[in-house]
Amino acid sequence: LAHLPMMARGAAAKDVFILGFGSGISAGSLLPYPVENIVIAENCAPVLRAGRLFAQWNRNVLDEPRAHVRREDARTVLKLSAKLYDVIITEPSNPWTAGVGSVFSKEYYELAASRLKPGGVVAQWFHIYEMSDSIVALVMRTFSSVYPYVEVWDTCGGDIVLLGAMQPWPSGPEAFQHAFAIEGVRAD
Repeated sequence: LAHLPMMARGAAAKDVFILGFGSGISAGSLLPYPVENIVIAENCAPVLRAGRLFAQWNRNVLDEPRAHVRREDARTVLKLSAKLYDVIITEPSNPWTAGVGSVFSKEYYELAASRLKPGGVVAQWFHIYEMSDSIVALVMRTFSSVYPYVEVWDTCGGDIVLLGAMQPWPSGPEAFQHAFAIEGVRAD
């Protein structure tokens, strides 16, 4: 999930915000890039404890000096800080989980957009399995109502990644080649 917005933003991406830690693999995927600051908002302590079990696969990101874990709701972190980011990655639990629906809302997407640096990109993980077409269409319509520039990436297996931005970004194989010059990205 982290590679798509990082490739879209390019080498200029220095500050990254992640909503949701999970196994930490997305956060760890940021480490080969020349990012300077990674803010991870994860309000579930057991998820962070379990993340250590994935250290071999997440590049031990929890002990990375560039990574800063905030044990708070991501919306609160974004609302209470004026910090701007080059990339915002939203990787919540399934939309039907209690309390998660709000990060698929217009209000959340507007908040994220307000925390983007010029040229910044938002990535939204979303799955289309066990989901009605009308819900998928609602999420895509809501996302694109805030971000005038959108790409939808089908990662197979029912997961999609929405990329959104306020300005267009270079896209396509030629634009993404810079990332594949980074050994850790190429290995992933």
